[in-house]
Amino acid sequence: MTDTSIPQQSYAAPITTSDDAGQYIQSNPLWVVVVRGLQVLISFIIVIMAGVLIHGYAMGANGFAVACSIFTWIVVSYVLITEKVSSARKGYNIWAVLSLDLLMALFWLASLGANAQLRARFNTPVQIESCFNDGSAVSSNHCIISGRSELAKRAAVAGETGLALMSAVAGVSAVLWLLFLATLIFHGHTYRLWRQEHKSSPADNATVEMKAQGTPMLVPQSQPAPGAPQYTDQQQYQSHVYPPSQYPHDPSAYAQQGSYPGLNEHQQHQQHQQHQQHQQHQQQPQGQPYGVYPDPNQYHNQ
Repeated sequence: MTDTSIPQQSYAAPITTSDDAGQYIQSNPLWVVVVRGLQVLISFIIVIMAGVLIHGYAMGANGFAVACSIFTWIVVSYVLITEKVSSARKGYNIWAVLSLDLLMALFWLASLGANAQLRARFNTPVQIESCFNDGSAVSSNHCIISGRSELAKRAAVAGETGLALMSAVAGVSAVLWLLFLATLIFHGHTYRLWRQEHKSSPADNATVEMKAQGTPMLVPQSQPAPGAPQYTDQQQYQSHVYPPSQYPHDPSAYAQQGSYPGLNEHQQHQQHQQHQQHQQHQQQPQGQPYGVYPDPNQYHNQ
């Protein structure tokens, strides 16, 4: 037979359950679990001390201390069970934990004040003649004191043991008040840090996504690559226009050339045609892209 080991489940803060991915479950460190245990233990001690006082004579402050102890057991059981037991994590609520810690801190503070006031009321020394117990569970002690007329307004008397128990109940109530105040601050601080890390909720993410879908998509326009400079037709035509001649036309120069000896009739005809082309070029306007050129058939030999 092969040994099968059950893996131990580790807890992290926060614990995410399969049913609710966003549920926050505080995983308490060891010292917080120890504090929870001290809350239960000390409250049990208070029940014992208050029970002794109630057995002798029932008073409201002692009964309130017992009620606070019972509430402490319920609160600590709820916090630890819903945190550590997987099947009970659906019942965990961080706001309920914070509210219960705050409520118990206020309850134990009230218990501290009530029992301290009760102890302060026993400030008149008396002489007890005798005491007896009737066997009942609550308020079973009865005492006979001397000088009863002086204590007509007194409801009860207490010995050294009773006075010590009253002081102990008040002091231990103060300890429980501090312990619940510590767990309240710890849970509130850790939850605040978790909220700061998870500020964006799924609803906010859906809103951002819808806004992104409603934004029109802009297609970037490609810039043309630098190439040869572009010119208009007018610029192309103007590039072929020649500036006018700076020298005025002198017909006598051509006439003198015709009187040179040795020139035959063909050469004189060519010079005359060049002279006509030069005149046409000077008379051509600046904005025309081209000029009138002679017919190349005129250059046939005669």
